[in-house]
Amino acid sequence: MLEISRTSKTMALLRVAFLALFLNILVARTTQHSTSRALEGDQVLRLHPGTPEAVAMLNSLVYMPGFQLDFWKPPSHVNQSVDVHVPREDVPAVLDLLQRHSITYHTMIGNVRQAVEKHMEDNHKARARTAGRPARVNDFDFSVYHEWNEIDDFITDVQQTYPQIATLSSEAATFEGRAIKTLKLGKPSTSGETKPAIWIDAAIHCREWISTATVLYAIDQFTRQYGTDPTVTRLLDELDWYFTPVFNVDGYIYTWEAPENRLWRKNRSTQPGPCVGVDLNRNWDDHFAETGASPDPCSIIYHGMAPFSEPETRGISDFVLNHPEIKVYLAMHSYSQLWISPWGYDYARPPHYHLQNAMALAAESASRAVHGVQYRVGRSIEILYAVSGGARDWAYDKAGVTYSYTVELRDTGRYGFLLPPDQIIPTAEETFPAYLTVGQWILDHPY
Repeated sequence: MLEISRTSKTMALLRVAFLALFLNILVARTTQHSTSRALEGDQVLRLHPGTPEAVAMLNSLVYMPGFQLDFWKPPSHVNQSVDVHVPREDVPAVLDLLQRHSITYHTMIGNVRQAVEKHMEDNHKARARTAGRPARVNDFDFSVYHEWNEIDDFITDVQQTYPQIATLSSEAATFEGRAIKTLKLGKPSTSGETKPAIWIDAAIHCREWISTATVLYAIDQFTRQYGTDPTVTRLLDELDWYFTPVFNVDGYIYTWEAPENRLWRKNRSTQPGPCVGVDLNRNWDDHFAETGASPDPCSIIYHGMAPFSEPETRGISDFVLNHPEIKVYLAMHSYSQLWISPWGYDYARPPHYHLQNAMALAAESASRAVHGVQYRVGRSIEILYAVSGGARDWAYDKAGVTYSYTVELRDTGRYGFLLPPDQIIPTAEETFPAYLTVGQWILDHPY
């Protein structure tokens, strides 16, 4: 009876909170200036929910119909921080709600538009060092973020420069009809036997530019060091590596078109109503449309009309299923500095938990040895948030890839998705040894 009473009280408080928030937002949006620039005056707040009721209230805001806050780091556990991008016109109402529920907070980014413009201007200035140079193996600048056409040119040149170990293919297409390019690195097997393989993709959430930059750096290191470094040479001789630097090509191109697009997350498929896009990391056929996903097409975590409704996830999943030799699936993301293993939707440990945890700990140790930057290791539902319909859990549960992970790169929130270009090389430098460790683990721990 006491538990029922507490639950009823919590729900009643939530209904009151939602009503107050809705009315405040309605007033704010009625009086806002229509000429305001997109993202101007928006803020990113870090919240500190200290009670289960506070977590429940924030979690409910994730799914509040008609009101979409962009949770960069969604609510999960008591005393685990929450990062949320709040539109300028909604800031007063959100701050009032936080005060009503005694949720402390501080401002991470005071003006999102200014932060985006500085981020893009810093990258533009850094790119000026190599302006006019072709996006080729010997001229590519790994210390800056690159547009899709430059990335495409680079991986094409890698294949042409290293034909003995590199093969470029298109394993899927996007909603807008673009090819999703995958670069395979590995010495062809002389015996005709299929080698174990490792899959690494980036930018399924297209605003996470650091994931792509890190994969490009790894491609360069593998190809340059092959034949001279014994570890790299062994890993390419005995394994195949599949690199997909940009999973969500349409979305990635969109994030480059204007500052107001920089924080776009989904793909660009048309949906019922006025909103666009599906969260491709909620669209996989594994506990689809359960926790951590939304049925609202306007939500940034919209799961789509059905599992694999999107050509991107449909094509890549078919490729993985058709290559049972894939032993590792690494989905590169940002941010939070985490190595995350299954499950995202259940607290129960999966059958291969100890193997998954051991490999992740070894990879994290190799990464931390470079610059001393620590990554937490654990399951999503424990160290990040609950989620379903994602690539990591699908690869393990449906494709039989035992070592399946989400890797969240730098940082822990100071810049979030707007990581400055001067952190690209350090992030990539600490990630590459983790890849080597993963490869060595597969060769040294056959199962």
